[in-house]
Amino acid sequence: MVENLRLPAHLAVENVADDDRASLFAVAEGIDDVVGDWLARCGGDGRLIVTLASHDFAAGLLVMIRSLRKVSDIPVLVLKIGSWRFEHEAPQVAAIEVPPLRRSGVETRPDLPHLIVTLSKLWAFSITTPKRIAYIDADCLILRPIKGLLDGDGFAAAPDLLLHYRLRAFNTGVFSFTPSADLRRRLFERLPELSVADGDQSVLNAFFEEWRQLPLGLNFLRSQALVRALAQDRHLRILHFTPGKPWVDGPSHPRDHALAPLEDLWTAHLSDAEYREVKRQWHQDVDAVEQNLTAWASRSAGLYRDQIAEGLKQTRRRQRLWLAGLALLSALQTLVLVFLVLRG
Repeated sequence: MVENLRLPAHLAVENVADDDRASLFAVAEGIDDVVGDWLARCGGDGRLIVTLASHDFAAGLLVMIRSLRKVSDIPVLVLKIGSWRFEHEAPQVAAIEVPPLRRSGVETRPDLPHLIVTLSKLWAFSITTPKRIAYIDADCLILRPIKGLLDGDGFAAAPDLLLHYRLRAFNTGVFSFTPSADLRRRLFERLPELSVADGDQSVLNAFFEEWRQLPLGLNFLRSQALVRALAQDRHLRILHFTPGKPWVDGPSHPRDHALAPLEDLWTAHLSDAEYREVKRQWHQDVDAVEQNLTAWASRSAGLYRDQIAEGLKQTRRRQRLWLAGLALLSALQTLVLVFLVLRG
């Protein structure tokens, strides 16, 4: 069962701006205290896995933890955005609701609404008591033991191949670090000056100028999977479903049809009832899209009818003016003809 942890009441704020240093550090220290007490009760070897999830990622979170528990018994902490309830049968899993972390005075890009949530991933650096922390996104599927992820010191991540060809960048869907109060202080003090164009990814790439490269198989992006025989490669350990989520119906790119077997790997971790619920959500999403299209088409048809009617009205008006002009011209011609006859 999931143990639900709570911040002290005075820290349960609606959100925290990144330049509000007092609130930022107060919430961070509150998270550290609550999580430290929980870890002391868990025991373990000083390692911790952290993830972040909103209600939209509940299905992904369920599968991520379920697949993780097949290969690891390391305690898992869920940083939860919003007051939704998360249940899971896995042992040594805790969830704590944290306030969204936001960039002060900057609107999130409308084409990337998820960035409102992903910046909150940085709360993972609040925690200082474990000797090593690994962060894994809730849209990941654990295929094999995560050997090497929690080893070593410093900050470690796998390269982002979509960016790596032109700059040395890492993907922040999976990473590990050695926590400390000093690291937390330095990151949160610099946070207001770091770009949030790509959420936590731009922040962490700017902050960790020196980083150790993890094997690509520890964070293999779904978009790269075609070159690795659809995740059958034995070196693949964590499959990261980005872009595209297996619990969201409908292909977003033509290649998604070719990647369908990856979704089968994900749904294999669902019970029959959970699979039916996912399918119900798929149908609900499709129905919503169809209703939106129908409403749009209806509004558009009405608009076009009005435009056509107005166009016909203007055409008739022009025809009447043209006929009136012809009649006037004909009358003038008749008058000229009569004048010429009378003179002759």
